[in-house]
Amino acid sequence: MYKRQLVVIVDNNNLQIDGAIDEVNSPYPIDQKFEAFNFHVINVADGNDFDQLDAAFKEAREVKGMPVAIIMKTVKGKGVSFMENQASWHGTAPNDEQYAQAMEELEKAGEALCQK
Repeated sequence: MYKRQLVVIVDNNNLQIDGAIDEVNSPYPIDQKFEAFNFHVINVADGNDFDQLDAAFKEAREVKGMPVAIIMKTVKGKGVSFMENQASWHGTAPNDEQYAQAMEELEKAGEALCQK
């Protein structure tokens, strides 16, 4: 019989609505906090890298008898020049011009990924 496993995914872009999390309300060390609750922790150095994410999920599938926490270091707004690493985009919608620019930049990024 297949047993389901708890996998927690933490997208750590180091930002929250008021700024950098280590300056506003730091959760660090995130990995050690999960380990204290008997989680198997997988740290992903670049959560925007699909190969690293694939490896993390493969590792998570192999873990038996304990929950897993995948902690990914990511870049907020990755692929959109004016959104990258900007906390202000947590609660702001782009206007029509910004939306068009963002979609153009993301389409180019997507095409580059498909050529790999």
